[in-house]
Amino acid sequence: MQKTNKNFNKYFENQDLTQNELYSASIVKSLIKSILEPIAANNSKAIIFSHFQEYPEIQGVVKRLEYCTNVNFRQFSDFEFSKFDVEEIGFLVLTSQRYNAAFLFKEVELNKFEIYLKLNSKLVNNVYETIKNVFLVNYDNEFYIHKPERRDNVLMNEAVINLLKHFEETIKEGEYNTKIQENYRTVNETNTSFRNEIYQNAKQIAHEIKNQLSILDIYTRIFEKKTGDMEIVEPIKKSVSMIKAQIDQFKNIDVVNLQEKNIKTIIQESIKTYSNILKEKNNKLILIDEMAALEANAFVDEEKFAIVINNVIKNAHDSTQNDEIIVKLTQADERIKISIINHGEMIAPEQQDKIFEQGYTTKKDGWGIGLSVCKKFIGSQFGTFELAKSDESETIFTLTLPMV
Repeated sequence: MQKTNKNFNKYFENQDLTQNELYSASIVKSLIKSILEPIAANNSKAIIFSHFQEYPEIQGVVKRLEYCTNVNFRQFSDFEFSKFDVEEIGFLVLTSQRYNAAFLFKEVELNKFEIYLKLNSKLVNNVYETIKNVFLVNYDNEFYIHKPERRDNVLMNEAVINLLKHFEETIKEGEYNTKIQENYRTVNETNTSFRNEIYQNAKQIAHEIKNQLSILDIYTRIFEKKTGDMEIVEPIKKSVSMIKAQIDQFKNIDVVNLQEKNIKTIIQESIKTYSNILKEKNNKLILIDEMAALEANAFVDEEKFAIVINNVIKNAHDSTQNDEIIVKLTQADERIKISIINHGEMIAPEQQDKIFEQGYTTKKDGWGIGLSVCKKFIGSQFGTFELAKSDESETIFTLTLPMV
């Protein structure tokens, strides 16, 4: 890199403006256009020295200046500039009876510029003198005849500085948002790849589980033939069947097979399945049917609905002992309401708003999946699932479904 002409580069040392910051190409283009536009629009008497690329955004202004009869517009070429032992520096120096300006800029990184800017200041003369010495030109008569009426307009300088800072903040915000979007795309691509990998692993695991379930199913049938104890065999067969159905639905987890079903029948099957399990902690399941005179039919996906009921009963069993867990059916308007009540450990108030969030769990060995999946399943069947109450006396989960 060629050595910098110190006299020329000293105008980048104004800390009031640069504050050691680099400005974007958009700022440079905007400032060039802002400085030139008033002269081009009014054909004001002025002399202008410039060296910069003809950016598309400002070509119209430059073209108009070339045809302004009162404007002496002197553009220095790259060839003229390269003859001197200086780094390439863009500049725009202007003086007129309205205002004068000195704007210098140097690209120090890709599309990042160090700049120097002064308006209505005697320092503009110093920049002109430097240009005159470097390029061996003399326009003293024209340059010094065009003097602004107010040489040191502090308010105008401050306004331009504030405008510059505003531009830069806007550009930085745009660049920041662009980076956020790029990061989001990167993270999204990574997550998609990660999800695909999990999906493939899950399919393999599901296949192995089905193999083991087939073995379990065979031995269940052998046990049934040898003992004939249907009280034990039936819940095992039912559980094996449900697990198989869940695995089969894994490929289409969002697909819901709605059919008109009797809700009481499904709940009674779940109670039957868990009755012996609850004996381990001396818990009992009690069904209170306040819809005895009604069929209690609803359009549901039987497997998914049973999963929800089983999950809530299991959670109730895990949180209590020596208790009567109540499953209560009532009618609420045109809906079937199922309340599952236990009198065990309460859910802490700060946890109650979070328990349906995917991944949130209060158990040491929990995955935080059960309740979020249950809420999704019930929602897909036009129902609701919520924690109605949890205090020191009781915890109540309620489900509602449209009644046929």
